[in-house]
Amino acid sequence: MEKLLKKLVEAPSISGSEKNVRDLIAKELKPHASEIKVDRIGNLIARKGRGKPRIMLCAHMDEIGLMVKHIDEKGFIRFDTVGGWDQRILLAQKMKIYGSKGPVVGVIGSKPVHIQEADEQKRSVKLKDMFIDIGAKDSKDVEKAGIKQGDFITNYGSFNTTKRGRVTGYGLDNRIGCTVMIEVMKALKSFKGTVYAVGTIQEETGLIGVRGSAFGIDPDVVLGLDTTIAGDMPGVKPEEATSRIGEGPVMLVKDRVMIVNPRVKKWIEDTAKSIKIPIQYEVLDGGATDASITPTVRDGIPSGAVLVATRYIHTPVEVADMKDVKNAVKLVVKLVQTANKYF
Repeated sequence: MEKLLKKLVEAPSISGSEKNVRDLIAKELKPHASEIKVDRIGNLIARKGRGKPRIMLCAHMDEIGLMVKHIDEKGFIRFDTVGGWDQRILLAQKMKIYGSKGPVVGVIGSKPVHIQEADEQKRSVKLKDMFIDIGAKDSKDVEKAGIKQGDFITNYGSFNTTKRGRVTGYGLDNRIGCTVMIEVMKALKSFKGTVYAVGTIQEETGLIGVRGSAFGIDPDVVLGLDTTIAGDMPGVKPEEATSRIGEGPVMLVKDRVMIVNPRVKKWIEDTAKSIKIPIQYEVLDGGATDASITPTVRDGIPSGAVLVATRYIHTPVEVADMKDVKNAVKLVVKLVQTANKYF
């Protein structure tokens, strides 16, 4: 499972350019699905089984990133954000720009601290004052590298194992959800109904992809598979984020868009109890998942989410516990197998 997660993490898949991860998911699911297709806007939909209930599992394939906004005459690249960044962490990061001639490594720079005024040193560098340096002499050098306005930019980072079965890397949000979805489809042998594994596009920029796929499938229930904020770190108050890594999958009760459907809540609670998997509860003031918007599709689809607590979300150094990932897989497999009793 860890090897699969590593492969997914190392496949760049910024919002609006999800092909790399989509192709990997399709390859992994091909032996385990009756049908695999890509819809008109780029969602991957894999089907297994027949009849009712119709269960839709969804995991977004995209990650946050940047986009080339302007190239000045000296060859420095200005950029815009794609998805929700904490702009303070961007400075001094290595990045990869995906132009027509392949990825180009650059660094995000700004005015050196040595020549900053005292008041400048006290302030965070603003996005408008940052730039990417690829070592070009001028704008023609950048053009020769195959880079133009609108090209995507991702973190330059690595996937690593830390202590106690924990992993770190960029894009764990939401390669973890994709990993859970793939492993669930592999593990499912017998169940009543139809399960759809949907890799969605552009979740990070507004829950874009899931709307059309949910409308087309018209499922009886939707389960979002994603990550959530872990609060077990210095500087976070217990009431701000209650989930902890290593203590079980998280059931999303409320976010800024939706409140979990009561039947879905009971389904998750009953199932977790029956197989003795601990679950955590998440009540969020901000953030949302694909399953947050599906209650508004058609005449309303009962929806909920099974999440994996992850530290430092939306940074290049996210941290999660593989034990939580494996327990999420076990829980979702059992949820599919028991769905006919609830829907």
